[in-house]
Amino acid sequence: MARFTRMQVLNAILEDGLVPVFYHADAAVAVKVAEACAAGGAQVLEFTNRGDMAPEVFKELSRYLAREHREIILGVGSVVDAPTVDPQKRTFSPAVRSW
Repeated sequence: MARFTRMQVLNAILEDGLVPVFYHADAAVAVKVAEACAAGGAQVLEFTNRGDMAPEVFKELSRYLAREHREIILGVGSVVDAPTVDPQKRTFSPAVRSW
């Protein structure tokens, strides 16, 4: 089950006025980027699913934020096909039309 409702996500985006979007192949660097964004007041982050190790790094980052920063909403970008989606999670992307 998702930790945040669609309305919580939308309201956080509207309140912040922007969503930091980033990618890095090293999970430790991704955690540092997320920490810096959180320290700067970001409530919502998007990890771009476009590079080497992206799914693995996203999984580690998601677990870290769920444990250490439960208030941060983490989304994934660039989901363009059904095999990319984890069926246990809700994933939204304007680029995907059907599963």
